[in-house]
Amino acid sequence: MKIVILDAETLTINNDIDFSIFNVYGDVTIYPFTTDEQVAERIRDADIVLCNKSPMNRKNLSQAKNLKYIGLFATGYNNIDLEYTREKHITVCNAGSYSTEAVAQHVFALILHYYNTIDRYNEFVKKEGWIHTDKFSPFMEMKEIYGKTIGIIGYGSIGKKVAQIAKAFGMHVLAYSRSLLQEKNSDENNPTMREDVQYVDIDVLLNSSDIVTMHCPLNKDSEGMCNKTFFAKMKKESLFINTSRGGVVNEKDLVEALNNNIIAGAALDVVCKEPMAPDCPLLDAKNIVITPHVAWAPLETRTRLMKIVSENLKKWLAETPINVIE
Repeated sequence: MKIVILDAETLTINNDIDFSIFNVYGDVTIYPFTTDEQVAERIRDADIVLCNKSPMNRKNLSQAKNLKYIGLFATGYNNIDLEYTREKHITVCNAGSYSTEAVAQHVFALILHYYNTIDRYNEFVKKEGWIHTDKFSPFMEMKEIYGKTIGIIGYGSIGKKVAQIAKAFGMHVLAYSRSLLQEKNSDENNPTMREDVQYVDIDVLLNSSDIVTMHCPLNKDSEGMCNKTFFAKMKKESLFINTSRGGVVNEKDLVEALNNNIIAGAALDVVCKEPMAPDCPLLDAKNIVITPHVAWAPLETRTRLMKIVSENLKKWLAETPINVIE
C-alpha cells in the first residue's frame, strides 16, 4: 500500500510525535505541509491518505484513481467531500473522542482566565504595580464560578466532560441537544434531568446561562447559528465560548455583540478562516480572548490521536472498519 501523510507538521512540535507507527501498513511518504494546490499531485498514486485539515474535495480527489481510504487526524470531517467519497466507495474514518479531556480542560482554562482576570494581574505585577502599592492585595474585579449556570450547546463526549467538570465546580448545567430533545419530546415520561443536567431548548439555555459554550459539529444546521439573534438572547453579563468550529459563529455579529455590550465577553479557540486572516473582524472586538486552535494539542492528546488513527487503519485493512464516516 502507498500511504501519503499530507500535513505532519500540524501534529508535532520538535518531532515529539513518531509517525513510524504507520510503516507496518505500507510505503509511507510524509509531507510536513501541503498547500491546497499541491494536494492533487501528492495523492495521485496513493492507496491511503492520512491528513488533518488538507482539503479532500472533488477536484483534488478526482485524479487519485487508486485511493481507497482516507484517515483523519481529527474528529471533524468538513474538509472531506463525502458525496464524492461515497460515490467512489472510498472509506473515510475519523478520530472521534481523542481530544475530549483536552478540549474540556481548555474550556475551563478560558473560563478561569476570564473570571480570575489572570492576564491583568500578571501584567500588573510584571510592571511593578505590586511593588508600588500600599495594598497587600491590590485586587481587581473577579467572580466565582461556583453557583453560576453554564449552558452547553452540543452534548456529545466533550459536552458531557465539560458538564462533569462544571458540576465539580458547583455550577448548574443546562444542555441543548437536538437528538436528546427529540427523544424527550417523543416520550412524555422521559425525564428532562439526567445526571443532574437539565436539558432545555436553546432559547431557555441562552436566556438562563452565565456561560454559553459551543460543542456542536459544523454542518448546514449549525453554520452561522451564533448570530445577532443568538447573542441578543444571552444575558448581558454572560461569557461566550467556542472551541468547536469557527463556522458556527457569525464573526461580525459577535464583534457587534461585544462592542455594544450585548454580552460581556468571549473566548475562542477557533475562527472561520484558519490560520487567521489579517482582516479577521474579531481583532477589532473588545473583551475577547483568542487562542490559535490549540485546545486539542497537548502531547498526551496527540499521542492518543496517533494510536486511534493507526487502529482505524489496521481495522480497515482487516475488513472490520471502525469510526467510519457514513
